[in-house]
Amino acid sequence: MRLGRIVLTGLWVVATAAGADPPYTPGSDSEVLERLVVPRLPGTASLRELRGHWAAQPTLVPAALAYARAALELNRREEDPRYLGYAEAALAPWWGRPLAPPEIVLLRASLRLARMDHAEALQDLQALIDSPAPEGHAARITRAGVRLNQGDPVAALADCTAAAGHVSRLVAVTCAAAAQGLAGDAAPALAALEAALRDNEGAPLATELWARGVAAELAQRLGRSPEARRHFEDAVRRMAAADTTDPGLLASYADFLLDQGEARSVPALLAPYPRQDSLLLRLTLAERAQGLAGDAAAAAAAQEHARRLALRFQEMRQREDRSHLREQALFELSVVGNPESALQLMQRSWAWQREPVDARLYLRAALAARRPEAALPVLEWLRRSGLQDVRLQPELAAAQQQAPSR
Repeated sequence: MRLGRIVLTGLWVVATAAGADPPYTPGSDSEVLERLVVPRLPGTASLRELRGHWAAQPTLVPAALAYARAALELNRREEDPRYLGYAEAALAPWWGRPLAPPEIVLLRASLRLARMDHAEALQDLQALIDSPAPEGHAARITRAGVRLNQGDPVAALADCTAAAGHVSRLVAVTCAAAAQGLAGDAAPALAALEAALRDNEGAPLATELWARGVAAELAQRLGRSPEARRHFEDAVRRMAAADTTDPGLLASYADFLLDQGEARSVPALLAPYPRQDSLLLRLTLAERAQGLAGDAAAAAAAQEHARRLALRFQEMRQREDRSHLREQALFELSVVGNPESALQLMQRSWAWQREPVDARLYLRAALAARRPEAALPVLEWLRRSGLQDVRLQPELAAAQQQAPSR
């Protein structure tokens, strides 16, 4: 995800973030607080139906897998941790069993990654890779994604290469392009990925959205905004046509629009997704930008959305949810106006999440907090990885000038 270059004012939300508002108490038991739809994935039974099949035979692997996979997908789409609990309940009979069926182990690893339990997830993935099970190839692609998230392109590329002969060409090329781009070879990686996209029209939805998201990211690093926009627009059209939601893609596109100074385009993109915290945050940033430009209605909407986000982030802190530390840091820096808090959050997040967007936010927080020496871990990672990204140049130049040398 990309970060908007917006300076926001107004510290009124600090009190809310500290819990100044008391919890709302319904006036009676009959008062309706929220109406929930029965979730349904395109082309599948509803989650309630899948749960019924699983509950009837909770140790039947196909029933457990169907329910858990649907719940995990809904968690990804809705950013709602309750669905992770549903999926974990379905896998409970095999949760602590090292010799569980391979498809169970692969899904268990995905659930652990969603919980930011990287150590346990990597153990599951390694067990699959060491086994003769065909799920080992998918495990390599998954582990490559973990390595990319951790900022290790060399290890990621090794997994991509090992799996290349056992997955589709577009998956293999996308995996390799993401790793090569993180290591500083964005231009050839983008060329190879765009050729693969042209040769693989009609690829599975998840594969195409991943590929176009990587292509858009590589184009941005190279300063090729028109190419990035084209990939984003193609991906969003495909997503909408399939009647699904990809919060990561939408957040990245929104950040791109904010970077381009197109805050007015963001509400139309994100207004349909008020429940996803990462998207509500980008909507708030866009509204605040419009408010600074004189749009009073947008400014009022931004205040209400910021209040809602403050409460949601407070709830995450209370349940020690580490999955949104990046978003919390962006909120503290760009909405609350507390760079020291943002820096502390990024220091925690950097221990296991090191992507270009994290480097940029970390540098920005360190500079805003007037603690350039705190940026040394980011500067060292950028030196080792070889990453080249035009978006990082202003913050990187300032940090290199101000941070003490080792």
